[in-house]
Amino acid sequence: MSAVILYNEDNYSDFEWYEGLAVIRFYADWCKPCVQNFPVFEQLAAYYAEHKPTIKFGKINVDQSPILTLRYNVYGLPSTLIFKNGQIIHRIAGVKSLTEMKAILTQVMDELSN
Repeated sequence: MSAVILYNEDNYSDFEWYEGLAVIRFYADWCKPCVQNFPVFEQLAAYYAEHKPTIKFGKINVDQSPILTLRYNVYGLPSTLIFKNGQIIHRIAGVKSLTEMKAILTQVMDELSN
């Protein structure tokens, strides 16, 4: 089972109203870097499902959810937004390795705990 939930304009309130961290990837099926890098995002979600299961991971297809794409000012793909209690606290633009993604998430969590 994938730890990544597919969000759209019907169910996005699930992460927007979530009291905690949510990591949401904006992508498109026609975006080669998005498709090639998605396994890294899934590995990140699987890692945190084991080590920090309170973090939600999700993906939003920009073609199927244009209102959300505009709402969150997503202009480049892939874009990963980190939410804390429904507020964007960090943006990650472009493709990152698993190591880079873990480092960014660790830094964000460290900043929140200070």
